[in-house]
Amino acid sequence: MTKRGPFGARVYLMDDKTILVYQTVKRGTAQNAPYIVSPRTQQGAFVDITDDKGIADAIRAAVSGKLP
Repeated sequence: MTKRGPFGARVYLMDDKTILVYQTVKRGTAQNAPYIVSPRTQQGAFVDITDDKGIADAIRAAVSGKLP
């Protein structure tokens, strides 16, 4: 089994024009430890729903632990 990083992403539809991406961080070291919204990035990234590249970039940044 491959080792997974401590970061993830949560994606929410805010309205018919906006998506919100939060960075999550794994709480604990157990394989089934839950991912929680990172206290460091609680504001998240708001992206226009038609901006496919922006959505993908925000998710990539979140799962890499680099969401500002």
